[in-house]
Amino acid sequence: MPRLLALALALVALLMWQPAGPAAAQGAGMATLVADSLSIEADDRLIAEGNVEVLYDGALLRAGRITYSRAQNRLEIEGPITLSQEGGDFLLLADSAELSDDLHDGLLRSARVVLDRRLQMASREVARIGGRYTQLTDSVASSCQVCAENPTPLWEIRAARITHDSETRQIHFEQAQFRVMGVPLVHIPRLRLPDPTVERATGFLAPALSSGGTLGTGISIPYFIALAPDRDLTITPRITTGRSFTFGARYRQAFQSGNMTLTGALTRDRIRPGRTRGYLFGTGRWQMAGDITLGFDIEAASDRTYLDDYGITSAATLESTLFASRLRRDSFSRARITHFRTLTDGVSNARLPQRVIDLRHEQRFAPPGLGGVARLSFDLLAAYRQSDDATAGLGHGRDMTRASLRADWRRDWVLPGGVLAAALGEVQVDRFAIRQDDDFPSGITRTTPAAALELRWPWVGASAGGARHVIEPVAQLVWAPRRRHKVPNEVSRLAEFDEASLFALHRYPGFDARESGNRANLGVSWTRFDPAGWSLGATVGRILRPRGPRQFSDLSGLDGRRSDWLAAVQFESAQGLSLLARAVIEPDGALRKNELRVGLSREGLDLTSSLTHLTADPDENRNSRSTEWNLDAAWQVTPNWTALADWRYDIDARQAARIGLGAQFRNECLLVDVSLSRRFASSTSVSARTDFGLSVDLLGFGSQPSGPARACAQ
Repeated sequence: MPRLLALALALVALLMWQPAGPAAAQGAGMATLVADSLSIEADDRLIAEGNVEVLYDGALLRAGRITYSRAQNRLEIEGPITLSQEGGDFLLLADSAELSDDLHDGLLRSARVVLDRRLQMASREVARIGGRYTQLTDSVASSCQVCAENPTPLWEIRAARITHDSETRQIHFEQAQFRVMGVPLVHIPRLRLPDPTVERATGFLAPALSSGGTLGTGISIPYFIALAPDRDLTITPRITTGRSFTFGARYRQAFQSGNMTLTGALTRDRIRPGRTRGYLFGTGRWQMAGDITLGFDIEAASDRTYLDDYGITSAATLESTLFASRLRRDSFSRARITHFRTLTDGVSNARLPQRVIDLRHEQRFAPPGLGGVARLSFDLLAAYRQSDDATAGLGHGRDMTRASLRADWRRDWVLPGGVLAAALGEVQVDRFAIRQDDDFPSGITRTTPAAALELRWPWVGASAGGARHVIEPVAQLVWAPRRRHKVPNEVSRLAEFDEASLFALHRYPGFDARESGNRANLGVSWTRFDPAGWSLGATVGRILRPRGPRQFSDLSGLDGRRSDWLAAVQFESAQGLSLLARAVIEPDGALRKNELRVGLSREGLDLTSSLTHLTADPDENRNSRSTEWNLDAAWQVTPNWTALADWRYDIDARQAARIGLGAQFRNECLLVDVSLSRRFASSTSVSARTDFGLSVDLLGFGSQPSGPARACAQ
């Protein structure tokens, strides 16, 4: 019988069999049945045969034959049987079954349950109870692919009974046994795990094994607590063979306008016997009305070495901040309170600006009558030290407040012949209030104006092969009074000489230090754009002054009547290769600063390598030459295996500073992370240290994404 005619007859039959009353009139509980043939026998039995499909209440049943008894309200089904739920989160396969007419209760034989297309559970018998529970007896569960040539999964959980609760989306195991490649490892009387559709569920997370330093080998067992849909808590006890016990915790909460995360730990160990050690890190961000953002960052530790002892961070300074900011199209405002704490041995926190308050407001506008773009900036900085030492030249106890008002303006023109011209102007007024520093008066007022004329002449051409060339010489003539103001410098410590600062009116960051004196900033750039998709660019520049007042450090490359040469080369290919080389070159050809960066990003490979060379410069807190080679690489060796490596090598000391190796295996059912790192002793490290880490996750429980499945032999 054609399927279209069969469908029509089936619908007529089902409509005729609906009980009278309001429920029938409203069409409640009606099913749709499609089959190759349909017959109704005298004993009120309906028999559908051949490609049978029944759609009812979001469930779709496919079978070879269905017999429906109206008297018993039962379905006898012959396979192969497929029962799936709308959305694909639930799939049940069986050879035969007896089910209630609403498909909510019954028994399936030689059945297999698939959850979220990942986790499989198989049993000789599967019971459907109340439309909510699916119960398997003498069953096995695994998310690993099973091949005909190797029917044993990579891992499996065998249990006397497995019950899946579709309402709570939890899987309950009774008398469970965990096996790896068929070998029993652990017996668990009772076990509860979330099904693959659950994103957050209370329970244990994957344990992690670590080893290193004086702590020895340790194990961490996180326990996740879903407190509510908008917040959760993860507690992580950790114990090591070095007699260290740590209780860690992470609290997260989402708000309608933002989020907050707090992470910390308390530790008792033999590194500092009899003391409770610990740390607290936290972040919070809230987006308020009027484009206002409120936030905080917390970084605190019980002592200087705790964070390094436990591999949390190797940062030299902790920074805690409370701030409010507002960003709009033409304005930016920020208020911030920051507390600094150094972790470097031998450096006193009392002599550093521990508490800093800074306020900033910038407004961009078009000045009437002048054209161009102008910006008005206000900056307030207050830095407080605990020390009362006012010794001149040291600044150990200096407390300082600075208020700065800056106005700058720029306007561009296009002149005949394609010459681009620009006029720039800037003036900054500062007021310093200083306490506890004999090297400075209590009050200083400073005014620093500057103006510049900039000319650019881009030349554009094309070669016979279709490549485009752009050559752009630039000359910037800057006027600025040659004034030397002796003022405290809290934030403008390091002046960089690179492509971004070559044509700047002032090369110091921040508001504290200002560059003075007339000068000419000169440079030329060349860029080639090739039709094959790669580009190559080069920049050369220098600063000339009629006089050479000492403003910058000797080794910055910026000081003197003639600065060092700045040279930079950039290359990018369509195949993911990038290269950046930048150097500050002395007039005699010696390299003062040199940086080389190489990156390669292709399918299955990400590599970044850098080589930096810096000469000694006490003004930059660098008392000896530094030449260092860094490497970071991630290589997807196979669809399942990824190799990781990082390398830090001190060329001057002729020894590695750090070596890290790692490997990650991920397939459809398993995630394994292995890491091994070695930190070598140096002037900034107390001692050498080797760390080992191992974590194993069983995929298929919870919503963690799976990797590519292993291929079975054809």
